[in-house]
Amino acid sequence: MTKLKIFISSLLKGFGQIMLQGNVVTGLLFIIAIFYDSPAMGLAGIGNNVVAMLTAKVLKFKDEDIEAGLYGFNASLIGVALVFYFQLNVYVILAMVLGSILSALFMGFAITKKIPVFTFPFVVITLILLFILSMPDLALRTGPEHFVDIEDMDDFLVQGHAFGQVIFQGSLLAGLMFFLGVYINSPIAALYAFVSVIVSVFISHLGQENSEMIQEGIFSFNAVLCGIALSGPRSKDGLFVLISVIVSTYFDLFLIHNGWTTLTLPFVVAMWCTLPIKALWNRVEMKIFPSKTYV
Repeated sequence: MTKLKIFISSLLKGFGQIMLQGNVVTGLLFIIAIFYDSPAMGLAGIGNNVVAMLTAKVLKFKDEDIEAGLYGFNASLIGVALVFYFQLNVYVILAMVLGSILSALFMGFAITKKIPVFTFPFVVITLILLFILSMPDLALRTGPEHFVDIEDMDDFLVQGHAFGQVIFQGSLLAGLMFFLGVYINSPIAALYAFVSVIVSVFISHLGQENSEMIQEGIFSFNAVLCGIALSGPRSKDGLFVLISVIVSTYFDLFLIHNGWTTLTLPFVVAMWCTLPIKALWNRVEMKIFPSKTYV
């Protein structure tokens, strides 16, 4: 494989890894979907991805990790997020570059220490940059070109918007392309994510949350990531997905009710809560059934 092919593959996998899919076709679909909603977001995501990969390369992090897209996905999210929140100017662009470099450093440390940080580097760095860029005369607030393109939707159509909101996309078509991208690489992950949105929507209705925000997928996009991350062929995987979705949805609602920016923090917190439970479950099961294989 030539260097150019490796570079393109790494870039695409970096986009796919936003939803934990190290697949070039998945990444390509994600990029197309982002460009459909906002070319500026697409360019920002690609630019940040490249900067993060180059940073990892300069710092001589493992090539296999770079080529798997592990250094690009947090950086891509940072770029898309900053375009979502601010009008482009020199300060926003500088923030994108800085955020990409910091995300690569963060991921390098996490990978070396084997810490499952998921999208936590994106969350921390973006919140810091949002605070800095919100200072007077640095950047003007804005919104995406397409936020939600279908009104009066039923809960079934919320699925598309929930998938879309993971990468700040509001159109139904973009969300469906994200779903398709995940399904191509892992059908079971896509279906678990689909069901996770249903659970999250039920919890939101139970709490009598704003119906428009429910329809837009605001309360459910973290559930999408939970469903993907903990999906698996075993019946017990459904239990871990359910636990994580409940934790992420209620934590999401807590943050929103208190006026805080959520990003994908509810997903990260849910994973940090659920993974120890899964590990403990496996240890107990191993003692009871020592001949079985546990994942």
